Amino acid sequence: MKKKYAALIFCAIGLLLGSVTSEAKKKPSVTAESAIVMDVQSGAILYEKNIDKREYPASITKVMTALVAIENSSLSETVTYSRNAVTNLESGASNIEIQPGEKLSMEDSLYAILLMSANEACNGVAEHVAGSIDNFVAMMNQKAKELGCTGTNFANANGLWMSNHYTTAHDMALISQEAYKNPTFAKITGTKRYIINKTKKHAKRYLHNHHGMLYPSTFTQYLYEYCVGGKTGYTSKCRYTLVTYAKKNGTTLVSVIMRAPNSPWTAPDANEYTDTTRILNYCFENYKRYEIGTTTDNTVNTSDLFTKYSSYYNQQSGPLSVEQGAGVMLPKGVTLDKAQKKVIYYDTPQQVSATKKVIGKITYTYNGKEAGGAEIYYENAKNPTLNDSIDMSEWFVDAVEKANEAPFPWKKVLTIGILVVAALAITILILWWMRTHKEQRTRRNRYKRGKKNRNINERGYYYHKK
Repeated sequence: MKKKYAALIFCAIGLLLGSVTSEAKKKPSVTAESAIVMDVQSGAILYEKNIDKREYPASITKVMTALVAIENSSLSETVTYSRNAVTNLESGASNIEIQPGEKLSMEDSLYAILLMSANEACNGVAEHVAGSIDNFVAMMNQKAKELGCTGTNFANANGLWMSNHYTTAHDMALISQEAYKNPTFAKITGTKRYIINKTKKHAKRYLHNHHGMLYPSTFTQYLYEYCVGGKTGYTSKCRYTLVTYAKKNGTTLVSVIMRAPNSPWTAPDANEYTDTTRILNYCFENYKRYEIGTTTDNTVNTSDLFTKYSSYYNQQSGPLSVEQGAGVMLPKGVTLDKAQKKVIYYDTPQQVSATKKVIGKITYTYNGKEAGGAEIYYENAKNPTLNDSIDMSEWFVDAVEKANEAPFPWKKVLTIGILVVAALAITILILWWMRTHKEQRTRRNRYKRGKKNRNINERGYYYHKK
């Protein structure tokens, strides 16, 4: 009986430990209606909840506003703010009190947009870049389509509520991913404090980042050590939205929270910040990044093409390469060989520079979902190809002429020849001497053995002894 009870106790302990372990790996819940975590480099989705549900973005719209402005202007340009730009706002909208006719640099304007969520700065930048807010909004929607967004329609540049201004958590992650790849955007969104110098119409302005996980000016408990940037959003109809960038151990993730019902003021333990912290921690703890270029997996088997006889097929100087820094995100404990790899080549290569083209892509999937990949590049910096219209006859003639330019090394060849002949002669003499010496020894031995059994008479004839 005692053994039976002991067995039951051990089984109970095992089940308890198993449940604890499974609970530790269980995806956390969030209060927001929609949420997503995406790996910035690969685009792999690590966490999701209603990611394709249509939501109102509020001020996280400004991520797209800043991206389009950065790509279509320079930081040194001067933005002159019209009366329409600074007055076309609803009551209580975030602003930095820009005055009609005031001039700010594009750089100052972008800091006002991303740090202080200045709505009038969005309007002024839109008019400066595109001539009108409507034209700029059209550019935003075009950019969204280029990024693969399927549930997005922007109606303004600042995110103030409009019934036809909407997006999804997935689309917003795609936009945020693309934005963070821009170094100017990444720098601005990760800035905690910024100063706009005095202008003719306003005193010096001191800006600070509204994101409470990066710069918790009000709620210090939400500081997140891995946070490197992001954008907040709120209207009474949109509720709370949040984009957050976090970096740990070389992996950068972006999370999007949409329509969180509570604020830090009313629900300290259940709001957009606590939602974000939970899902980011979950992803950092349960996923591992494999860098394609440094793994033992042969993603592109080009070794068979390489040869030391031609620079075109040389592994160091050859034109084929894989995107540097590209990686795959997989659950911890799952190795790269467990993912399904697919290599595709484009019918029409994409030109990325004067000498560089994207000719294909390697993609990895795991459990039916994309886990990452890398682009395959062809760079024609030094090496000619058949597509470059090579005249091989001219190449051959040129090679022959170069070979003829060098004088024939007669002395060297003659010296080598003499040494070879001498070596052969010595070898032959040694072999002849060894053979002759062996025959002489054989005759002597035979004579000695015969002398023991035979006598030789005076005439030299042999006779046997009796």
